[in-house]
Amino acid sequence: MAAIGARRLWALAALVCIFLPAGCLPGSMVPPKVDYYTLDYPAPLPPGTPLDETIKIDRFSVAQAYNSSAMVYRPEAYRLAVYHYHRWRTNPGDMATDCLVRDFRSSRLFRALFSYLQAENGRLEMDGAVEEFLESREGDGWKAVLGLSVTLLDRGKSGISSEIVFQKQYRAVEPIVDRSPEGFARGMSAAMARLSAQIIREVREAANPASRPEKGAIPLSEGGWPQ
Repeated sequence: MAAIGARRLWALAALVCIFLPAGCLPGSMVPPKVDYYTLDYPAPLPPGTPLDETIKIDRFSVAQAYNSSAMVYRPEAYRLAVYHYHRWRTNPGDMATDCLVRDFRSSRLFRALFSYLQAENGRLEMDGAVEEFLESREGDGWKAVLGLSVTLLDRGKSGISSEIVFQKQYRAVEPIVDRSPEGFARGMSAAMARLSAQIIREVREAANPASRPEKGAIPLSEGGWPQ
């Protein structure tokens, strides 16, 4: 009888393993669901007359503190933390670059635009870096903080010579109404939309041959973080 009872217990255990596989193996658990976010905003349409110039946008580099898909926030000075189970869809450098490629193309202010994924080159070349990309606790609440640096080069008609046409740092701080990963993504999207419109407008002005200085003069914008 004892043997029959033991066999029945083993059969019951086997059925449990069939229908509840997660409970059969010690330590085996269903991994937590991870939510992914990206930047989402309408492409800005800065005013201006289209230029007969070609431009290529290179992939932006990223400061090491933000060089991953982690959603980084700063709860207090000297501390950085990340959201668990909430991540950006791609690296901030790729997101910022792809947004700028889309927005420059939508503006139609240049005769042709090429991205870092294309083999073609433009006479003008824009590269840059993501220097800040985080949610930060400021004095009056949580803010989405985005810092970008941009350099515009003139590669010349021959494609050999080059000079710096334009170099500037940008920073946008947007309030986060709903303190959550989704609210963070919404605030960062607003910051990217604001900086993208400004970058397009100022790069177009710097690239305009009518406003370019004589060769040899390299105008650099004032240092620091403009408001």
